[in-house]
Formats: sequence, C-alpha cells, structure tokens
Amino acid sequence: MRTLIPVILLLSLSGAALAQDPEQVFESANALYQEGRYEEARDQYESIVANGDESAALYLNLGNTYVRLGHMGKAILSYERGLRLRPDDEDLLYNLGLTGLMTVDKIETVPRLFLWDIWDGMKGWFSPAGILWTAWGAYVFVFMALAAIVLAGSFTLRRTAFLSAIGGTVVFLLLLLIGIGRYSDLTRTDFAIIMTEIVAVKNSPDARDTDAFILHRGTKVQITDNIGEWVKVRLADGKVGWLVAESVEAI
Repeated sequence: MRTLIPVILLLSLSGAALAQDPEQVFESANALYQEGRYEEARDQYESIVANGDESAALYLNLGNTYVRLGHMGKAILSYERGLRLRPDDEDLLYNLGLTGLMTVDKIETVPRLFLWDIWDGMKGWFSPAGILWTAWGAYVFVFMALAAIVLAGSFTLRRTAFLSAIGGTVVFLLLLLIGIGRYSDLTRTDFAIIMTEIVAVKNSPDARDTDAFILHRGTKVQITDNIGEWVKVRLADGKVGWLVAESVEAI
C-alpha cells in the first residue's frame, strides 16, 4: 500500500497540471518570453494550441516567439492563423508584413474585383461570437416589430413597425451571410505555408518531372488538389505546380 500513495499523488498532480487554466499558461509563457527563455515560452504557447484553445493574441505571441527563435516559416504560419480569427488585427498584419519582407519569394498578387475586398472587410467587422449575438438581437427585433404590427392601434405605428421589420430582416440576413462566410474562413484548410528551406515545384506529381519553379520557406500557397504524397498548389500570382505535401503546413 505504501507504493500506491505516491502513484495516486502523482496522478492527482498530473491531472491538476493538465487542467491548468489556459490563461495561467498564457501568462506564464509571456513571462518566459520576457525573460528571453523563448523555447520554453514556445512550448507553453503550443501546449495551449494543442489543447484546442485559440486566440489572436496567442498566435501573435507565438509568432513573435518563433521570430526570436529564427523560425520564420512557423512565425508566418502563426500570424496567418491569428488573422484567420481576427482578419483586421493591426498587430498581426504589421508583424506579418515585417516577416514577409524577410522571405525570399516576392509574389505579386493578381488584382481582383474590389467587391471582394469590401466583403472581406465586412467579415472582419465582427468576431464569431459578435456575429451570433448581433444576429440574435436582430431576430428578436424583427419578432417584436411583427408583434407591433398586430398590436399597434394606428396606421402610422403599424407602418413604422412594418418598415422596422423589413430593415431588421435585411440586417439579420446580412449577418447570416457574414456568419457563413466567417465560418467558412475558420474551417477552410486549403491555404498553407512552405516549411522547408527550398522546395522544387514540379509540373506534375512526379519527382522525375521538370521543375516549374522554386519556392522558399514562408511563402503562402493555396492547395487545390492532392494525389498521394503530392499536393497541387496555386500562388497569388496564378502560377500552379506540384510539391511534396510534407513541404507545407496548413493554416
């Protein structure tokens, strides 16, 4: 029995450690970062991510830690993951821009219709929780406006309630579309970052085929197809080719 007590105690302590508040781990990692203990800070930040907890602030600090460690591919990946949660975060955008200057590949983006920029901006207005609560508020507003149409005692009040119901419905439907768009952005896995120092992009999924072009660590690509160990990627300038899946990590 004497050997059982230490085992139980060890299991209890392990359970307590696993149940540690992510906020406490985050603050501990921040302290380690300030002390210059970057590898330990990275491990603690990554443990939060592995536990299923995400936030823009977490990915910002994790990206900064990878910059300190000289891992630019991982830093860019972290910033991109943070922007997936908060597309308008100024710190993430700024730091991503700085790390982008350190990458070898300078790829020109193909111009797109300005309406897509407006749509992306609209999706960045709200957090997922903000969309949910605002849509719920619009739904309640429409319900109350419809009730007012029935209960109003004058034509003027009924007309006002009717117009309010129409406006609330439009807002609700717009928020619904934005919510679907944000959910799609959060769950999509077709964008990735090159993780290897140099990778040859082939014209076909065959190592013996000729090189289409060369990419370097930190470059963002879109995965459009996959065959076995190969993935087909498209660059922002429209170039396409095949590379080994191990060369990239999904955002």
